Amino acid sequence: MRTDDTEPPDADDIHTLAESHPFALDEATAEAFADEFAAQNEQLTDLEAFAEGDPPERDYRWADDDEDPLGGFISFTELSTDDSGLLDGIELAVKDNIAVAGVPMTCGSKVLESYRPSRDATAVTRLLEAGGTIVGKANMDEFAFGGDESTMPYRLARNPRNPDHQPGGSSAGSGVAVANGDVDAALGSDTGGSVRFPAAWCGVVGIKPTRGLVSLDGFGQFSKTLDTIGPLARDTETAARVLQSMAGPDPADEQTRHARVGDYVESVDAGRSADLSGLTIGVVDDLMGKAEAIDDHSRAAIEELEAHGATVTSVSIPSYDAALPAWLAVAFTEIGAYMRARGQNYWFDGGAHPSFVAALDAGLRERGEELGPTVRSTLLYADYLTTVLGDEYYALATRARHALTEEVSALFDDVDVLASTGVPALPPEWGKGHELDVLTAMSNTSPFNLTGHPAASLPCGTVEELPVSLQLVAPKFEEERLFHVASAWEAIYGGFE
Repeated sequence: MRTDDTEPPDADDIHTLAESHPFALDEATAEAFADEFAAQNEQLTDLEAFAEGDPPERDYRWADDDEDPLGGFISFTELSTDDSGLLDGIELAVKDNIAVAGVPMTCGSKVLESYRPSRDATAVTRLLEAGGTIVGKANMDEFAFGGDESTMPYRLARNPRNPDHQPGGSSAGSGVAVANGDVDAALGSDTGGSVRFPAAWCGVVGIKPTRGLVSLDGFGQFSKTLDTIGPLARDTETAARVLQSMAGPDPADEQTRHARVGDYVESVDAGRSADLSGLTIGVVDDLMGKAEAIDDHSRAAIEELEAHGATVTSVSIPSYDAALPAWLAVAFTEIGAYMRARGQNYWFDGGAHPSFVAALDAGLRERGEELGPTVRSTLLYADYLTTVLGDEYYALATRARHALTEEVSALFDDVDVLASTGVPALPPEWGKGHELDVLTAMSNTSPFNLTGHPAASLPCGTVEELPVSLQLVAPKFEEERLFHVASAWEAIYGGFE
């Protein structure tokens, strides 16, 4: 809310502000502060010269069940450039928490229904510059936290393998659109598994990159230090082309300043020989034994990798039991801070999108009652963590996170990649009371959001005619190694399409 939209503060306003602090003000001090604040507001008006322009006029239309019966999209568009590159001929969907200028960016919530960004996210710009065509904004769970029907207020996304079942959140529409053949690839975001969940349950490839490899400029976050943007695709080569096109340092996101981009497409090509001689795979014991029928398929996949030359050994993460509690404290504290700040990231030198901050502020004030119960619960628990527990658990979680990161990184002194079951649960049915225990289901994926290591979800069979997945993890910025092994598994498996 700009200074010219409000009356100058008076002494009563200052007293009201002071109520949230551990001090009181006398009347003279309150009046003096009011004058001081009014003068400072005058200084702020000079910043309005840096306001974003109006969004470009780009054609789009809202998706409906006739055109998109599985609910993969929130809106459709048709965007391309004259540029040519790795993505020539590739059609893509973009999760609706990633900005495509001139096209609605709802973050899956009705509070942002009218918001149209003024500029593209960096990842989107790079996809277009690589020759890709963006055909729509993919459906998602509200503010990227799902697990039940209430978190999809626009349209319910359905699993293409069995529409009665969930497709996996929160990048649900991205998984649906790829698995259904509507697009070649889609962008998702992964905070605790939200690329790997829909990849696993829809039977496609999903890549969570190293944190800091892909810019988060123009992205509506859940947790700044856990979030990544990654591709879902029909095969490893397409995923590699998408990731290679959008990865790398970006001045608008300081987390990318140390990004190292490899030749992922070449790694896929090399992996097709399925010769894994000299490669050591560490099977993470802590991530196995939670779902026997699913484990059978991931273990069979690992045995096939061993049969093609890899050495297989068992490993463990000593502080693994702290992973879920640490993820919970970090993720909920950060989403609470982000929403209280109306989408502004403090302490990070990122390229701000003021229009998003203003739209989120207006949407929450005017349509906050339309937030679903899952988002309400998340925000209230975030406030509880900060105001009642005093953020101590965030500090403790940071210590646990550092321990986990060091332990996982140390494993790569002896192995080349880690392997495990992906999501240790089958997708529940919609509307049958079989709601997912999200935190438990995330127990295999979320540790690598905490540590920042890249991870892949790859199809490895079906249980009850529903896809299940193998998860591979590599050292930071070693996506080339990840794609090499993923491509080898794809060749052994006989392809994923």
